[in-house]
Amino acid sequence: MRKTVFRIVVFMAWAGVLTAGERPNILLLTVDSFRPDRLGCSGYRHARTPSIDRLAAGGVLFTRAFSTASWTNPSLVSMLTGLYPGVHGVERRGRSVPGALDTPMEAMARAGMMVPEINYLFPMPNYTGLGFTPNEFRDLPGFLAAYRDSTFFAWYHFHGPHLPYHPPERCLELFGLDSLEGSRSLAAVMENVLMPRGEYIFTPREQALVSALYDAEVAAQDEEIGRVLEALDSLGLTGKTIVVLSADHGEELFDHGWLGHASTSLSGTLFDELIRIPLIISWPARLPAGRVVARPVQSVDLMPTLFELAGLVWQGPGQGESLLPVIEDRGPGPGEVVFCETSICGYQCEDGLEPVWLRCVRTDRFKLVQTLAPGGEPSYSLYDLEADPGEREDCASRLPEEVIRLQGMLHARVFAGRRLRMSLLAADSAGTAAHGSGAPGPEAPCEVTSPREGETVAFGSYQGRVPVSWAGPEDSEYVVEYRVGRGKYHLEGSFPVRGSGETFGPFNRIFWQALPLYNPWSFRVVPRDRPELTGSWRTFNFE
Repeated sequence: MRKTVFRIVVFMAWAGVLTAGERPNILLLTVDSFRPDRLGCSGYRHARTPSIDRLAAGGVLFTRAFSTASWTNPSLVSMLTGLYPGVHGVERRGRSVPGALDTPMEAMARAGMMVPEINYLFPMPNYTGLGFTPNEFRDLPGFLAAYRDSTFFAWYHFHGPHLPYHPPERCLELFGLDSLEGSRSLAAVMENVLMPRGEYIFTPREQALVSALYDAEVAAQDEEIGRVLEALDSLGLTGKTIVVLSADHGEELFDHGWLGHASTSLSGTLFDELIRIPLIISWPARLPAGRVVARPVQSVDLMPTLFELAGLVWQGPGQGESLLPVIEDRGPGPGEVVFCETSICGYQCEDGLEPVWLRCVRTDRFKLVQTLAPGGEPSYSLYDLEADPGEREDCASRLPEEVIRLQGMLHARVFAGRRLRMSLLAADSAGTAAHGSGAPGPEAPCEVTSPREGETVAFGSYQGRVPVSWAGPEDSEYVVEYRVGRGKYHLEGSFPVRGSGETFGPFNRIFWQALPLYNPWSFRVVPRDRPELTGSWRTFNFE
C-alpha cells in the first residue's frame, strides 16, 4: 500500500507497555479562535469557565503553548500529524496531506482503536487522507454513549468564539450585555464572519464591549465542554480517557488595532495573541492533578505525547517531541524555540495567487518575524519579549546580531521542512505511479444531480447536512470547481474528490448561520484527465 512507502522514523519507544485492553481512550477537544488568557485557570478575573477550570485542576495545564499558524486548517492538521504546515502541505483551502504520509490516526487504527469522523470539518479536503473513518454520529455525548465499550481516538472541533460573536442571551446577561443596539460596528461583529482590517471604526467603549462579547462566547463554550465532561463522568469513562483541550489558534481583540485572525481579518499576524493557545491534558489514572508547565511547547508535540501515554507506536515522520519528560520532571522535553508559518489571508486567500507569507521563530526573550511578499525579498521584524511583551516595537535595527542569529534558526527550520516535504512528495509520486487510479472514467458529462438548480437549502432540509452528487462512476476521481459569494465573501477554487458525491456536515445551527453570507453557491464537476466531460455549473443558496 502507498501508506507504507514512507515510514522513516520509529516515533515512540513505549511499545508493548499497554495491551489493547488496557489502552485508554483519547478525547481531543479543540476550540476555534480560543485565547488562553480568557480562562479562569489562567487567572482571568472576568472568566466564567468552571468546566475548563475543573479540567485543568485535575490535569496538566501548559501556560505557554503555541500553535503553528494563525488560521484553522494548517494549525489543526499540524496538531493531528505532528508536522509543521510547510511539511504536511495543508497551507491553503483545498489542499490535503500527501497520500504517502503514514498518519497517527492510521497507526491508532492499526492498533485496534476507533478513529471516527464526528465533527463538521469532515469531509473538507483539508482533512481528507488523515485516516479518520466515517461514523454516523456528530453529537459527541451521543457518540460516547454508543461506543462506551470501545477504545477510541475521538476528535471534536467546536466553532465556539469564532466570529461572529453572538453568544446566547443567558451569557450576554452574565457580562451585562443585555442591550447593544445603536452601534453599527458592534452589529457587524455580531453578524459577520469576515471583518477585514479597517472596515469599521471602534471607539474605546465599543472595543471593551467586543471584548466582553468574546468573554460571553467563551462562557457559552465552557457550558458545551461541561456537557461533554459530564457525559464522560456519567458513563464511567473519565478514569480511562485521556482528555485534551486545546485550540487551533488565538484571536486578536484589538491587541494590535483590530480583531479576529487571518481568515477573518485578511491581515493575519504572528503576534502572541494569535499563536498562543490553551493546552490541558488530563488523565487521572496516570497524570498528576494540578500540574502547571511553564515551558514553551507546540501543538506538534501533542501526538508524540499521546502515543507515549497510550503505549502506541507510530512509524511515521514527525517534528514534535513527547511532553511526558517535562510533565514528570524526568528530562528537558522539547526545545524551547517556537516556529510558526502562515499566510495573512488564511482560508480566504485567492486560489492560484501567492499570498503574503509570514514565518517566525520565538525564543524565551526574542521573536523574529519574516515577511515574504510575492516576488519580493524577505523583510524581518524583531521583538524583545522581555522588555516589550506586547510586541509594540520592532527592535531589529538596534539588535542586528540578534536578527542574524535568529535568521539562522529560521532558515534551518525552513530548510529541514522542505527536505522532509520533498521526501513525502517523492514517495507519493512513486505510489501513484505504481498503483494508478485503477477505476474506469466517465463516458458522459458529469452533470450535478443534487442539489437542484436554484434550490434553497435550509438547516432542516437534510438535518444540517449538504448532500452533493453528480453523474459518473463511483470509483473515479474528479475535481470539484466552485464559485461562491459576492464582494468580500467571494471565493473561487477547486478540490479533488474520489467518488460521485460527498455529504458535507452535519453542521450545527450556529455554524449554519454563516453559510447564507456566501450565497450564491455554484460548482461543477471535472473528471480527472477528461476535461471534455466537464459538467454544467449548478447554483443553489442557503437559508
